[in-house]
Amino acid sequence: MNREPEVLSGGLANAGAVLRHGDTVERPAPPHVTLLHAHLGALREQGFDGVPVPLGVSESGQRERLSYVPGEVAVSPYPEWVWTDDALRSVGALLRRMHDAAADVPFDRAAGWPSDLADPEGATAPGALVCHNDACLENVVFRDGRAAALIDFDLAAPGRPVWDVAMAARYWVPMRGRPGLDPAHRLRVLADGYGLGRAGRAVLPQVIEQATAVCRAFVERRVERGDAAYTAAYERSGRAAWDRHQKWLVNHRAALTTALLAD
Repeated sequence: MNREPEVLSGGLANAGAVLRHGDTVERPAPPHVTLLHAHLGALREQGFDGVPVPLGVSESGQRERLSYVPGEVAVSPYPEWVWTDDALRSVGALLRRMHDAAADVPFDRAAGWPSDLADPEGATAPGALVCHNDACLENVVFRDGRAAALIDFDLAAPGRPVWDVAMAARYWVPMRGRPGLDPAHRLRVLADGYGLGRAGRAVLPQVIEQATAVCRAFVERRVERGDAAYTAAYERSGRAAWDRHQKWLVNHRAALTTALLAD
């Protein structure tokens, strides 16, 4: 007896279009799907099992198939456990594991990786690797209270590892603020979980400012194109909210840096 597929929730770009068929997930394929599937396979060959197994692409090239990654994914309204230090520390550790594997995976810098959320300085930077670029709450799978896997690599592209940490910080600290949470403390917890070195810590607040500007441009391009999901989200926050957030990051750069570098 065939069961109806389960619609998986979370995210804006593919809302309602990600289907689970038992142990398989079917979703819209990005234009660079062949390149991306090769990279996911290479990560697993390096011993990093925290990514889906690529299973193929439809004849039309419009849909991809991946293994279903079991576990718990936080979707809005987010449960309180996602804001614990232990959860945050584990996100940093997972990202580091992925980067350690990616460091041994060669990539073609000019192979057609998406530029939407890519590090503007990272494609030619020493130590560049393929970053996830969108490790938001909806894209991290937890098991037993710890981050165990990353999903939705559609926006992955070459960049500095610290860029990926900055992108994760935007969502998980979060850098836009959340009542009852100390962003300086949480940024330190994320960096500790990742094992970020002193040089990375010294530049992380400024890289977060860069990442925020790139994310804002990403949203505004989609609003200009008339994307309904992004337009609705932008109307809830608005230009003024982005302005305030970017100003806050600049004004608190020194305090965040001090927290990161404290012994």
